[in-house]
Amino acid sequence: MKDYSKANRGKPFEDLLYYSHEAYQRSGIACVHKVPTEFIPLRNAYGQVVSVKVERKSCVDYLGRFRSVPVAVEAKHTEDDRIRWDRVEDHQAAYMDDFCADPSAVGIVVVSFSLNRFYAIPWAAWRAGREEWRQTPPRHKQKSVTVEAGGVTWETPAAASVSAADLPREWQIKLGGRVGLPYLDIIDGWRI
Repeated sequence: MKDYSKANRGKPFEDLLYYSHEAYQRSGIACVHKVPTEFIPLRNAYGQVVSVKVERKSCVDYLGRFRSVPVAVEAKHTEDDRIRWDRVEDHQAAYMDDFCADPSAVGIVVVSFSLNRFYAIPWAAWRAGREEWRQTPPRHKQKSVTVEAGGVTWETPAAASVSAADLPREWQIKLGGRVGLPYLDIIDGWRI
């Protein structure tokens, strides 16, 4: 197994998604690609690239289609047993909101918990948890919000983060099959 530094701790998850996207495309079921982040190289006095800075923040991690459904995918990996709602940044949330304004489009946050458990969380559910957490003043007890998304009715955990145990089992993705991480297949139960 490759050794990944702390800066690249999400790389194995990204590699798994890449493999899955390639398999989906070979089968003709989906075409999903990584959206590149625009960087500006920073050079030293000798013209050598010594670092880079982000020129423009990207929209989401992946865009494409599953069957005939437009999909936007934000991928998040955590080594913890919980993932914070604010891991989806404001510009990404705004993009997902705009993308999902089209009723035929699907937005998903795919989460890897230590590369052991994987979930495809519908954007409407992630947004509900994120917004409830952001709108509740500090030191006040949060209220859970009931949301219908991804074929189930779910109550957000009323916290700044969510654990795998908090998520509906219908959103869990099992490794294996023809594409490795068949997270797009879960959409069949949601919309199609």
